[in-house]
Amino acid sequence: MKLRLTGTEAECARLTFLLRFGPPDLEVIQVSPPSPNRGDSAQVRVYLDLRFPEGLAPAAVTFYSLILPDGGGLLVDAWGREVDA
Repeated sequence: MKLRLTGTEAECARLTFLLRFGPPDLEVIQVSPPSPNRGDSAQVRVYLDLRFPEGLAPAAVTFYSLILPDGGGLLVDAWGREVDA
């Protein structure tokens, strides 16, 4: 899978770091160097090649448990929709 990030170089660097060393079920294969965006010198583009490791559950049955700022919990699907537990 290929993902394109667009933002300042610092924003792209931070998100690239989080993707590379954050989610255990995402493998970052390759990261391109930042390239200036056309017509906007303040922004860059970065391309990431990603893959999911073998053996993960199908996306249709994958849910995420989140801790809310008030300490409560929330179960959501991949699109952020709340799921009844």
